[in-house]
Amino acid sequence: MTPLGITFDDEIHTYNDWGLRIKSVSFKAPKVKENRYDIPGANGYLDMTDYFGTHYENRTITIQCDIEDKGYDNWSAIKSDISNYLHGKKRKIVLDWDSGYYYEGRGSVESEKDNRIYSGITLEFDCDPYKYEITSSANDWLWDPFDLDNGVIREYANLLVDGSLSLTVIGSPMSTVPEISSDSSMTLQYEGETYLIEPGMNYYPDIEITSGEHTMIFTGNGTVSVIYRGGSL
Repeated sequence: MTPLGITFDDEIHTYNDWGLRIKSVSFKAPKVKENRYDIPGANGYLDMTDYFGTHYENRTITIQCDIEDKGYDNWSAIKSDISNYLHGKKRKIVLDWDSGYYYEGRGSVESEKDNRIYSGITLEFDCDPYKYEITSSANDWLWDPFDLDNGVIREYANLLVDGSLSLTVIGSPMSTVPEISSDSSMTLQYEGETYLIEPGMNYYPDIEITSGEHTMIFTGNGTVSVIYRGGSL
């Protein structure tokens, strides 16, 4: 059985292309961006973090690998290949064991060799706090990366509105503002507010999708697509 690995930008696999064997993976939880204010004459702080919503700093992913390179000459060449591809570059990162999501992060590469046969490679990535669903509602749904336990099939593209259409959008832990594409003018009711949807791409920051189910009611005649990609910590 082929050892598990990591795919970068849908083109390079750590084991299949470089022969890297993963020894350990470390995920550091992203720190909360706190909004606290010191009020003179009062104890403690005024914590406004929840008022603005919970947001996070970047997270660090560290992958320790080894490789059987059988010599210092091979090690030098392999190290250069990996560094040229990853070091300082921002990449899409898909883990074989969590293939329904991807991370985005900028890489750094460190290597060491203390014997003739094996060498160690450490890959570290400064990543966005959330991992993103591989497929958005605008993409064709695929079986291979789908998580049978927690995955959500999002069929929100090319929907016919013939007078009225009620659409239930299933959110994710990552708050996201979707884009709404339409081929004609119509209206959208969402959480007590009415929005004008124009032909083309529409983006309203107040239309924010969070966890749970959200109902969008389109009124008019035409075809709409709600372009949404969920995410998770």
